[in-house]
Amino acid sequence: MLKALNHRILFSLVMGAGLIGSAVLAHHGVSGQYDSSSPIVLSGMVTRATFAPPHPVLSVRVEGRDVPALDLNRPDEFTGPFIVREEDVGEVREIEFSPVGEFYALGDRIRVGDRVTVLALRNCRPPHELRSSWIRLSSGQIVSYSGGLHRRVDGCR
Repeated sequence: MLKALNHRILFSLVMGAGLIGSAVLAHHGVSGQYDSSSPIVLSGMVTRATFAPPHPVLSVRVEGRDVPALDLNRPDEFTGPFIVREEDVGEVREIEFSPVGEFYALGDRIRVGDRVTVLALRNCRPPHELRSSWIRLSSGQIVSYSGGLHRRVDGCR
């Protein structure tokens, strides 16, 4: 009886560790593949801003149809031309920001109603979330992180 109980406890611990490990990998984008060949421009009004774990998330009502002039010099992250997807215009899109530490600091500088421009990469894998490490705030200031935090691919296959 005691031996069977010990096996159940051990099994539960192993399964729990596996689930937690999977969540951590998914949370950090390790399993994602972000399409650098089609960087997406999302310009518009912030409708919601959440600065809580696991990632800062902005909801932006996309208003801009034009690609603004951008001089980024980040060929390792953005390998293709910037695009505004027609299906985004007029819609509210959620964008995750990474790295967490860099963008949590914006919690007191971004408000609902602010106009922002975000450059995002789409995850080729479901649920196809948008992730960004670049934003132009309503003040005109650009906050950007050029380190490699997520796996980038040249086109979704």
